[in-house]
Amino acid sequence: MKPERRRFENAMSPLQTALGWLYFPLHLLALPLLLNIYVAWRAPDTSPVALNVAYLGMGWCFALLVMFSFLRRSFDAFIDAPGRCVRAMLLGFCADYVLSLAVVYIFRRIGAAPENPNDSYIMELATRDWGAIAAINIFLAPLLEEVLFRGVAFGSLRPRSRFWAYAVSTVLFSLGHVWQYAAAQRDALVLLYAFRYVPVSLVLAWCYEYSGSIWTSIFFHMAFNGLSFWVLS
Repeated sequence: MKPERRRFENAMSPLQTALGWLYFPLHLLALPLLLNIYVAWRAPDTSPVALNVAYLGMGWCFALLVMFSFLRRSFDAFIDAPGRCVRAMLLGFCADYVLSLAVVYIFRRIGAAPENPNDSYIMELATRDWGAIAAINIFLAPLLEEVLFRGVAFGSLRPRSRFWAYAVSTVLFSLGHVWQYAAAQRDALVLLYAFRYVPVSLVLAWCYEYSGSIWTSIFFHMAFNGLSFWVLS
């Protein structure tokens, strides 16, 4: 007898989901533009590191104030099935490794450099304040991004359509990491580097779906960023 597929349960309330979707354009578009305009007009001496801390600090306030009960319920799910969550992360690392190799191979076949502008920018900031940038990438960014891209986008769409849950969350996550560089350079080809984020985005969504806890994808994201930061450094 074929085992029944484990049903995905969204632990986020309708109000939290609605507020999360409202915060999405602020996170992806409005806040980066407004902070850069403010710095250019009123505080030109502000360091990029401080700007990133302010940007993610606002996101953390939103995540902790609005999403605290969701994070708490999801943490309980992690504690209830730690073996399943750890298994999801281990399988996720294997899947990401294989998929990432495929993407790098394709980039090299078309003559594009495998590095992406986001990595270069992070390493440039790390030369100014290694500790702050490490904390931002390993701890601050993963929690906020998982709450938004997996918790809000994937979690709200998954009960309706598995395909669109994966597709929408992956597109938002991938483009969200490169669109500013494409806009700054006025070069749409920079958007091709969004494909570098497709493997990890798919894996993070699968970790959440398989384990039933957003903390699985948060911890995976933290470990992934930590390893990537160490390799780049």
